Amino acid sequence: MKVGIDVTPAAQARIVGISRFAVNLVEQLARDPVQDRYELFYRPRALRQPRRFWHPPDPRFGSHLLCFPLTLASMRGLDVYSSTYQWLPRYCGGAAIVGMLHDIVYLSLPELGSRRTRERAQARYRDVAARSTLIVTLSEFSKREIVRLLGVQPERVRVVPLAAEPSYAPQDDSRISDVRRRFGLERRYILFAGGFGRRKNATGAIRAFAAALPRLPDDVVLALSGGGGPLAGETQELAHRAGLAGRVKLLGYVPDDDYPALMSGCLVFFLPTLLEGFGLPALEAMACGAPVLSSSTTSVPEVCGDAALLVDPVDESALATGLAELCRDAALRESLRHRGIERAAQFSWRRVAGQIHDVFREAAKRR
Repeated sequence: MKVGIDVTPAAQARIVGISRFAVNLVEQLARDPVQDRYELFYRPRALRQPRRFWHPPDPRFGSHLLCFPLTLASMRGLDVYSSTYQWLPRYCGGAAIVGMLHDIVYLSLPELGSRRTRERAQARYRDVAARSTLIVTLSEFSKREIVRLLGVQPERVRVVPLAAEPSYAPQDDSRISDVRRRFGLERRYILFAGGFGRRKNATGAIRAFAAALPRLPDDVVLALSGGGGPLAGETQELAHRAGLAGRVKLLGYVPDDDYPALMSGCLVFFLPTLLEGFGLPALEAMACGAPVLSSSTTSVPEVCGDAALLVDPVDESALATGLAELCRDAALRESLRHRGIERAAQFSWRRVAGQIHDVFREAAKRR
């Protein structure tokens, strides 16, 4: 089988989010002894990035610039063409198409983003839905949204849950102390690592923390990570107006290598997200042994099961009660720690790649 994969996100300087998905998928496929051939395609924007045209050191993998009409020859002969995110080129060489929709957030929550962002994203969702032989998504919630909002037949959608990387595991005390020192976290901390996009609900996290404050130990602060986003300024202003300057710590951009220690060292990992296609940060935190307080909505319950405390993300009183309960109940934190590690161990990147490879084979048969 000959498979083409658009891995443009792998050319990013920072390998996070969909970039990490693309890299992990390809690296796992390279570990498979099956002698399939993979052609990795990069859109022209990859030329601006330091990782342009990356591919594993394996003769089964080639790389190409996705630029028409130059790409036509490399597209010919493909059995399957797949994208690692919600975009397809206008020509796929007659191959069966495996489209990937990690989520369809701008249809599920159309109030998010600018009009231009919404319209562009929605057009891409619809193109993937219309042209794909099979569609891969990350949760049963996302599958239901794709069926409901894009009119796709359920039998064309395959659910492939993600996994935390092996580096997400409980860290030793010296590593945790080093990272806490570098980020100025002298006191115990609740970690919010969702960034400042609207659906991550950073402002709700601030308000819930403020409401919980009278019930929290005096030495607990709220630490928020993220290098920017639509609500970054609003979140800072809200913390200032609420008189939380001494109890809220803005960490800024956190390198991926530091997150396992930050998660391992936190008192509570707080993710009151409004919508997740999967909810990988919650799984990563559980893998590190962090007690997790997150949302009882969208895909998060599928990921966390009974290994986290889950509440309605728009009920700030319930969020505040959850924070107070977890911060004061050491036995509950220890129980969630053990359950979270066990739960996270059920997910693996080897399984992710194996399931996606199975989808490639199924699509090729339907060609």
